[in-house]
Amino acid sequence: MLEREIIGIDHGNRNMKTVHTDFSAAITKLEVRPDNLENVLEFQGQCFKIGEGAPELETVDKTQNMNYYHLTLAALAKELQYRGKNEALVRIGAALPPRRYGLQKNDFKKYLLQSKKLNFRYEGRNYHVEIENAHIFMQGHVIVLLHQEELMGECVLCDMGGGTNDIMGLIDGKPTGQLFIDKNAALTCINHIREVVEAKTGESISTYALEKFMVNGDYDCSDAYRNIIQGELKQYAEQIYLILKKFGYNLDLTKIVFAGGGSTAIQHFGRNEGKKVLFYSDIHENAKGCEMAVRSILKEIAKKRAGA
Repeated sequence: MLEREIIGIDHGNRNMKTVHTDFSAAITKLEVRPDNLENVLEFQGQCFKIGEGAPELETVDKTQNMNYYHLTLAALAKELQYRGKNEALVRIGAALPPRRYGLQKNDFKKYLLQSKKLNFRYEGRNYHVEIENAHIFMQGHVIVLLHQEELMGECVLCDMGGGTNDIMGLIDGKPTGQLFIDKNAALTCINHIREVVEAKTGESISTYALEKFMVNGDYDCSDAYRNIIQGELKQYAEQIYLILKKFGYNLDLTKIVFAGGGSTAIQHFGRNEGKKVLFYSDIHENAKGCEMAVRSILKEIAKKRAGA
């Protein structure tokens, strides 16, 4: 009998994340099975290279093709490998952006449940997975579950992803119903800085280098590049604060919570002094919140059965 595993997956525009793993959401179909099977998914007679390069555009509907399904299999494999398993009865917890949740949650659930019994190979290792169910949550909401005590009072959560920044009002850890979408997210920021660097230096800069700047606050390069990039990131952080003000938030009184991969740019380059700011910059937060939410559902099911 297969043991149950609850696996939270954050299907990001730039990166796929589970609680313990993350990788680029880039996927390429291979015409020939390669000798080197690193990051190679084999499923239904086809081979796919996972995580090579970085997507530069937002995928509005993740069910439009099989890419995110195959990325889901890779995520399951990576998380199961971390847990020392290659077979399991899996309950998936996944999250969609707030702006997509109402319209896409049912289709995304069907998408993830299209095959209940799965046999595939990842990096040459066999996996057998039976999908027990898939639960779809709202990004941001599941992060709140992890930090309820810290989010008492009036707060604004800015979940900074690759494609959009999702801005949500909270009172005592509960959504107020205020939801704003800002498209000046990590992908836009990175592409803009690449253009500025090329215009000022005549040279290109990799997405990798810019991501390192955002995550770590610096990168091993000459001051000519460092000054340009840090200056642009400071401007970007200021733009984010101005956007929050535009949406009606008093930055002196409201607790501001930045989450998601893009939040590190604000942490390193924002003028954060004098503000009530929290940073949840762990890119695995949504996946962790999804797993917590699934466990809560299972506890409620068990209570009902016990009381029946």
